Amino acid sequence: MPRKSDWNLGKGAWTLLDLFVASCSAALVPLFWTPLSETLRKVALEEGMERLIAYAIFYGFAFVVAGEMLGLHERRTHRSLRFRTAIGFIAASGACLALLLLVYFIEYRFIGRFALLKIGGCSLMGVMILRGCIGRMASRSKPRVLALVPDALAETLNERATVSEIPVRLLGPDEWQAGDKKDFVKKCRDLEIDEIITVADFSEKQVSASETLELLSSGTRVSDLVDFWERNFANIPPDHVDEVWFTRLDLHLRHPLFHRAKRCLDVLVALLGLVLSIPILALASLLTFLDAGLPIFFFQRRTGFLGGEFTLIKLRTMKVDAEKDGAKWAQEKDSRVTALGRWFRKLRIDELPQFINVLKGEMSIVGPRPERPELEETLTEEIPLWSSRHLVKPGLTGWAQIRFRYAADANASKEKLAYDLYYIKNASLLLDLQIILSTVRSLAQGSR
Repeated sequence: MPRKSDWNLGKGAWTLLDLFVASCSAALVPLFWTPLSETLRKVALEEGMERLIAYAIFYGFAFVVAGEMLGLHERRTHRSLRFRTAIGFIAASGACLALLLLVYFIEYRFIGRFALLKIGGCSLMGVMILRGCIGRMASRSKPRVLALVPDALAETLNERATVSEIPVRLLGPDEWQAGDKKDFVKKCRDLEIDEIITVADFSEKQVSASETLELLSSGTRVSDLVDFWERNFANIPPDHVDEVWFTRLDLHLRHPLFHRAKRCLDVLVALLGLVLSIPILALASLLTFLDAGLPIFFFQRRTGFLGGEFTLIKLRTMKVDAEKDGAKWAQEKDSRVTALGRWFRKLRIDELPQFINVLKGEMSIVGPRPERPELEETLTEEIPLWSSRHLVKPGLTGWAQIRFRYAADANASKEKLAYDLYYIKNASLLLDLQIILSTVRSLAQGSR
């Protein structure tokens, strides 16, 4: 069965392409499009190509980091070409500034402004042309996906596919008439189905082992619903996760090298964040005292790693008697929050003291946000897998915080759990760095 080429690239592939294009621009432009007196060209001639290549790779990484902070690698097909170009221009400008400072620090010579303009312009043009060409080819070859799931779940898949703008075409019931079971594989071939989604508890339309083998041999992918959901929506639906899924996580979560590296990253970021935030905390504490009086800091019990409890530290943003009637969900426009506290929450200034919790080992920089024990009891009863969030340390920020809105009830918390499960399964230093950079972008937009 002939298949069209799938040009729908994931975020990792786009990031690597941006790194390659930007690095090539920083290496080739000084060699072939600058005078002999230009700093980078002299570096290549006097010190060797290795140093120029090192500078070029540094520029590429700076471009990728700046692009991640600006959302250059996010899937947003509705964004205009002008908007994407503007983001790319800012990312290239930031990378050029970083390259300029590094070269001056090592060589004690500045890069010429025209050389920087050419490097930035070539990297921006290369990235945008590549995105345009691959994006156009991807729009012409969307994979055709057949979901063998209950009707209600099929509707949910279609709604999420539309909202998330995933690059696939889900076949509707009017395009698929299963007919006799013996014609199933033939119909898949006739309709050129690229992928079939199955769900374990939907026995009415299960694909047998022989049919699966025949489909695979003809180029059709057969996927579990959870796998498809994870790949395309960047979260994992808790309603369709079973005990087998959890048993595959254990060894990965407790790998000693990963935990030591993550702890080093936590301490490094927390120390840097605490030092840089001291002036902000001092000013915020003074404003809190003038606006709402004492106490300035707020200490609250939260549930942490493996269900243990710890005391979380925050700047006080609510009125003193905010919870005189007991624990309540925090709302987006909570009347208990002071006027100044609303701004602190929006910019996450109230979270800065939690760097102390990170240094004490009670929290991580990245992980599921910790909840209060009082609310945990309700959530555990209403959401069976809620306690799975305790398999990793709670964090200052997390995948759910940058991908989902503020959770103010049990239903929203269940949706947030889907993003936390994704993080638990895919936890890595690269994902942590991505979340940290994306958090910087969310702060600029006002995160709460």
